[in-house]
Amino acid sequence: MNAQACLTQDVDAKVAAWLSAVTRVPPDGFTPVERFDEVPAQARADSFYWCDSIFKRELNPHNEALGVRHAVHAATDDTPDLLRHEYTAGGLGLTVTEGRNFVLVQVDRTSLDILSLCGPDRAAAVRRVAEAIFNTGIESNTVGVPMTSGPVGCPGDMPDLEEGMTLSSNPAVDPDLLACWKDRTECGVQGGGLYFLCYKKSSQRAGFANARQWFDDRRNGVG
Repeated sequence: MNAQACLTQDVDAKVAAWLSAVTRVPPDGFTPVERFDEVPAQARADSFYWCDSIFKRELNPHNEALGVRHAVHAATDDTPDLLRHEYTAGGLGLTVTEGRNFVLVQVDRTSLDILSLCGPDRAAAVRRVAEAIFNTGIESNTVGVPMTSGPVGCPGDMPDLEEGMTLSSNPAVDPDLLACWKDRTECGVQGGGLYFLCYKKSSQRAGFANARQWFDDRRNGVG
């Protein structure tokens, strides 16, 4: 197996584990918070920083004008600490789930039934949503990264997305070494719904942080 195949396999496993962790949380596993100030301080500051970097202001889950519903999930034996933001903006029903190491953006099927579209229409819809959501003005300091020709969040050459498929904007880039979130993102379809996954990766750190210590550094565990 060559280096690119190994990287793809490793990333696919990481993304699948994060998606699975979110899915394992039952509907009542998130506790609503009336004010975002109630979120543990480290996670709260982290969420503001990354959401401001990743999202356009009009679709940022911390835009108070959107009436976002916030909730928290404290880590269990098989799930990490998570934040959830549910809202409608730009004609899209969105559920944004944050872990310490990722931001998962899920598009409600009632606002976009991606699998009902065919061929070029499906690819165009994915690009249109990505352009609406993501902050294209953020600058990357990464040197030598082969950037996609598509919008931030999308592969430049995108085949038809199918259920269970995940595509990368820059498959040659190792997420463990990202200097800027926009240098690699993933998009795919899960349960018939379109999603995007962005990495919360500091350029000062190789790899990712302990996902079960986001709310409380004294906890044990990894993931």
